[in-house]
Amino acid sequence: MFVFLLSLFILESKSFAYTAKEGNVSATIGPFYSRTNYEGSGTHPPSPILGGMGLIANGDTSDHGALEIAIFYMSKVYFREQTGDYLSERTQLLHITMGYRRYITERFSASLAFFSAYPMGDRKIVESSIAPGHELNTSVADNVKYGFDLSLQEELWQSGRYSVILDARYSLSTTSKTNEQGDHFGALIGVKYFIQEKQIQTRPSTSIPQPEP
Repeated sequence: MFVFLLSLFILESKSFAYTAKEGNVSATIGPFYSRTNYEGSGTHPPSPILGGMGLIANGDTSDHGALEIAIFYMSKVYFREQTGDYLSERTQLLHITMGYRRYITERFSASLAFFSAYPMGDRKIVESSIAPGHELNTSVADNVKYGFDLSLQEELWQSGRYSVILDARYSLSTTSKTNEQGDHFGALIGVKYFIQEKQIQTRPSTSIPQPEP
């Protein structure tokens, strides 16, 4: 994948970077890979890398920034250890963000967004070592979770209305349970499509035509 993208970048001599402008609207879609920020403990393995899909929509508010809404459909594993008990649970998740993206250079940008996440489908226990008589659960049992996403984005290649985007982000959960690992790293490699730009209306001329000599 990366070799293919690099080849496109080299061969396209007329490629150029996206220029932000008030009123521009664009959308990015592509596969999303994520991993819970858990390095393992004792005999418990670290979190795996899981796949999903992502959709990011941007509306430029100026030459330097844009409002951003993103939706990620992903798998996620939550890990929790407490008083000797251990539990890891996996679920499908709909992760929705709303925030602001700042264009740092022509090819690089960063965003900070608030997220809400909603478990979908049945919860699956990956590993459990809960002692009899103890109760332990993870955020999979909650109806909704909240937090913040920090994203760094690079435009790898562009031609016309299309470009290839690499979006790397970190999701910080503010509603994790005690001794729970619920933050995650994520990366999206997507195709960005420039949808529309602001139409500038010009006022008709009010000058009086002069008669020809």
